[in-house]
Amino acid sequence: MARPRTPTNVLDARGAFRKDPQRKREDPETVGDLGKPPAHLTAEAADCWKEIAKLAPRGVLTGSDRLSVEVASNLMSQFRLNPVEFPAAKLVRLEALLGKFGMTPADRAKVGGKKEAPKGNPFDDL
Repeated sequence: MARPRTPTNVLDARGAFRKDPQRKREDPETVGDLGKPPAHLTAEAADCWKEIAKLAPRGVLTGSDRLSVEVASNLMSQFRLNPVEFPAAKLVRLEALLGKFGMTPADRAKVGGKKEAPKGNPFDDL
């Protein structure tokens, strides 16, 4: 299985583009914030949506991720209803989705969220 691509901001922080700056790729624009859960979700799945949105690292989930979060929310609600009989294939898919959202310790370092710009100039007070 191929290794997932390293986010551009992580590569930039490592200095990967110092030698060949033309290799730096532009990440595609995303569509707004994640927003509220879709109306067609069950109450349990909507609760899972809100929990995933709350616990994901800041700036990782955007409006472009709505479909993936919907799938993860449905899988999570099914798992919580009956964890003993939850199929292993679904559990693997749920774990993969949560990992892509940066919600496991190992995957948290791999995702690249939006960084908040510093407010003001720290040297203004000097």
